[in-house]
Amino acid sequence: MRSLDIIKRFAMTTLLSVAVILATGQDSPVVSEGETFELGVVPVPGETYLWQIFTDHTLEVEAGPPDVVFVDGNTGSHVEVRWETIGTYYYTVTAIGVNGCMNLKVGLIKVTKMTVMPTISIRVNRNPICPGDPVVFTSTVVLVRPGSDPIYQWYKNGLPVGENSRTYTDSLLKNRDEVWCQFTSSSITENPVTVSSNRITMEIETLIASFEIHDNIGGIPGRVKFVNQSIGAKYYYWTFGNGTFSFDKNPVTDYSDDGTYLIKLTAFSPIHCTDTCAYPFTLLFKGLYIPNAFAPTVSNGLGGTFKPAGVNLRRYRIEIYDNWGHLLWESTKLDDQGRPAEAWDGTYQGELMPQGTYMWKASAEFVDGTIWQGPGTGAGGGQTFGTVTLLR
Repeated sequence: MRSLDIIKRFAMTTLLSVAVILATGQDSPVVSEGETFELGVVPVPGETYLWQIFTDHTLEVEAGPPDVVFVDGNTGSHVEVRWETIGTYYYTVTAIGVNGCMNLKVGLIKVTKMTVMPTISIRVNRNPICPGDPVVFTSTVVLVRPGSDPIYQWYKNGLPVGENSRTYTDSLLKNRDEVWCQFTSSSITENPVTVSSNRITMEIETLIASFEIHDNIGGIPGRVKFVNQSIGAKYYYWTFGNGTFSFDKNPVTDYSDDGTYLIKLTAFSPIHCTDTCAYPFTLLFKGLYIPNAFAPTVSNGLGGTFKPAGVNLRRYRIEIYDNWGHLLWESTKLDDQGRPAEAWDGTYQGELMPQGTYMWKASAEFVDGTIWQGPGTGAGGGQTFGTVTLLR
């Protein structure tokens, strides 16, 4: 005798009670082909449950794949069943008590042709994003089985992209790009159903790192200010090529040596996108100072000679004249650091010049090719002049 016959006979004398729970709340629900439908009972402590499905009311012909598939097995108080083929099915649940008593409950389910239109929706893992960031679009199909060979066609700005997959990855998105998916079910119907998803418009952060360099800030050689011209940035990180750094928007730093320094700015957007720019900055300490007084024979702190002070000069000429225009002294000599190497001691042809005001005239070019414009406004063409007082 078959085990099912034993169960049916034995169930007639048991006192177990099985309350079947159906997802629809109906005694004889109707499901669509391909749909997964849950069967369940109100569990009783100590009982175990066995589910079976048949194609006839006599419970003689048991149904199985590919028509009916238990998703995670056919035991337990709740089971999920995928109904693949149209027809009328009879399910049974056998409850087995701790004392070995059994009870059988029979129910009916009708599987019909799919009558519900599928729907598809998509989502993206991030939006807005940074330029070049890869993002993943994921589709979700509801209310219908996808079938064994569903078709997913992705579109970007109306053009087909991607592969036949539930997901689509793109790292070349631009601002305002529009992405959606079209789904075609391959379930066994007279006409495969095609539906389109919602559309996602992408937002790409605009971030450009940029700056200008202004040197000799406040007239101080080596003091440099960096003027930030970044677009879309909120935070900043600077390195100045001399071992120092800053988080300021428009930092100021001081250099103490000639050289070429790589200035690097990393800009961060509100969602932490980054953009970096770097420029070499060549710093040359240069200048020429002409004293306006000296005292060859008096100890008053002015210095005993007339000696211009400068650095990084390529060529240089200084001339001293009296009030009648006579040339008293001149020099063009520079040391190996481009500094004036000679001084006037206040004499002419070995004779001490009297106390008074004398005219000087100078011209100079620095090693970077720029022309010295004088201590004030100067006189055009790089020629400058002024006066110096000789004290005795």
